[in-house]
Amino acid sequence: MEAMLNARNLVIGVVVLALAGVGGFYAWTHYGPSAAATASDNPALAGLPAPIDSPMNQAQEGDMVMGDANAPITFIEYSSLSCPHCARHHMTVLPEIKKQYIDTGKVKLVLRDFPLNGPAVQASMLAHCVSPLAYWGMVDQLFATQQAWVVENSGPALAVIAAAAGINGQDFQGCLSDQAIKDKIIASAENADKAYKVESTPTFVVNGIVIKGEKSFEEFKKIFDALAPAAN
Repeated sequence: MEAMLNARNLVIGVVVLALAGVGGFYAWTHYGPSAAATASDNPALAGLPAPIDSPMNQAQEGDMVMGDANAPITFIEYSSLSCPHCARHHMTVLPEIKKQYIDTGKVKLVLRDFPLNGPAVQASMLAHCVSPLAYWGMVDQLFATQQAWVVENSGPALAVIAAAAGINGQDFQGCLSDQAIKDKIIASAENADKAYKVESTPTFVVNGIVIKGEKSFEEFKKIFDALAPAAN
């Protein structure tokens, strides 16, 4: 699990400072609130914290959502694109979750930005500069090429990735200076802190239950299956 540099408020400050120097055109997928199950007492959930009652448990306007918006289980991930644990989750665990739970309408994934450093901020902005249909592919590409662009000067490497997605140099520079994207990323990090006290990535929230750190597919399966009766 990639630890924050210091306390949560310091990280929020770092994100804001990083954004001050880095956005043109962009696309965000808009999803309104949708129904989700609440967790009842269940022995299979023993050891997990009690669900947090927050409107943030539901998909919000501007969230990037994978799957059926009406899926009863909402699986939120707070992720930094520079986080190696997040990358491993997306490349090894998420495909099986998608196959067994997202594609079958049981779970919807809500991916929210929680960048931990400047390169991650720029990568998040780039991900929101492609079309909504291309967003998830861009996220996959950024995770897969993480070692190439998580450097002090990430711009040139990210520009190459942007070009491969059809974003020319001028539009790429415009993307990294778009105030609307900056504001959304700032809000995502601030809301994560306020609602769930997120302080590391990846942090997951499943129907209000906060789960910190990288987990196996089997661990998520146990949680999803335990919540399924309450979701019906």
